[in-house]
Amino acid sequence: MKRILFLGGPVFQKPVIERAKSMGLYVGVADISPDAPAASLADAFFQGSIRDYDAMLAVAREFEPDGIVSGACDTSVVTVARLCEELGLPGNSVEAALNSTDKYRMIKCFAREGVAHPSFAVIGKAELDHFVPPFPYPLITKPTDSAGGRGVNLVQSPKELADALVKASGAGISGDVLVEECMTGPEVSVEVVVSDGEPHVLQVTDKLTSGAPNFFEIGHSQPTSLSFDQRKAISDLASSAVLAVGLRNSAAHAEVMLTPDGPKMVELGARLGGDWITSHLIWNSVSGVDMVETVIRLALGERIHGLKYGDSGKCVATKFLPASEGLLTALDGIESAENSAGVIHVEIHGTIGERYGKAVDDSARFASVVACGSSKEEALANCDRALGLIRVQMG
Repeated sequence: MKRILFLGGPVFQKPVIERAKSMGLYVGVADISPDAPAASLADAFFQGSIRDYDAMLAVAREFEPDGIVSGACDTSVVTVARLCEELGLPGNSVEAALNSTDKYRMIKCFAREGVAHPSFAVIGKAELDHFVPPFPYPLITKPTDSAGGRGVNLVQSPKELADALVKASGAGISGDVLVEECMTGPEVSVEVVVSDGEPHVLQVTDKLTSGAPNFFEIGHSQPTSLSFDQRKAISDLASSAVLAVGLRNSAAHAEVMLTPDGPKMVELGARLGGDWITSHLIWNSVSGVDMVETVIRLALGERIHGLKYGDSGKCVATKFLPASEGLLTALDGIESAENSAGVIHVEIHGTIGERYGKAVDDSARFASVVACGSSKEEALANCDRALGLIRVQMG
């Protein structure tokens, strides 16, 4: 029996691990928390920080995997690449992993290879007080080394800049901040499989965000409602971005803004899309290929050529119930939501007895729903109806 090791056990890793087990694989999971949502699915669980290379190397030597994957987890992308390089396992290079997790390295790759991107500047932690933007307001500030929308802010004027820089710096590890021009237009994500350096775009996902000032994600739908020409331009851009950062064998989740000047890259990750995008949306909206299984097989050293896929004709969406401020005392109506029209999946993210602040990024959610419909609008409406049946009680 082949063995596969997942670094990270967040909630969106659960269906990926379930797929690996259905393939007959022996599954190891490493996470800093023994209570991680996916920990209970593991055949073997290892507690430790997935950012700690030495600790994860010890885990890998004990588990002896045939493949190591980050799955839908950004945090472990670099560690996975380092382990695969050390142990001679399939995967991306360490340089490609760094390029796809450090946003400054990433946008420099885009600039070098002629991939459309916003104007940008980077500020070191020690230089925050002296920064003068080299392009006009409004601006976007973000940490160079974080994910999930943490530390992202819209800056409309000079008086808002200092606070936004401090927030972005504090949300990252290095403290460095990337400042970009604020692009406008519809934002989408692009779901890609890369095999032997060849990108295959499986789907383009329409994205719903909270808007200014934090732009955290509140929903997604597939297939995109954009035109064929727009979809092709976006797909070509995402493929160029994948090649620019050097990905060879993995999933890629690219985010693109369709600006008045054409599509421009926001950023990309060398991982499966979270938020049920890969496990539930693509599973229903794409025919001919199982993205999760394909990425697992790549990690095991199988080469994937001649992928044949297309839209299934189904419309599917997911939406999230952002957290409210206060003490969460109860979440009721779950069964009613599960039995609501078109619903495929309901997940509870909130923890009873936990105190929540205002939702400012993707981590602050009480629940999520995935639903199908005869159109994008019906699928989203089915999500809204199900979420409306979930009753939140705050203390």
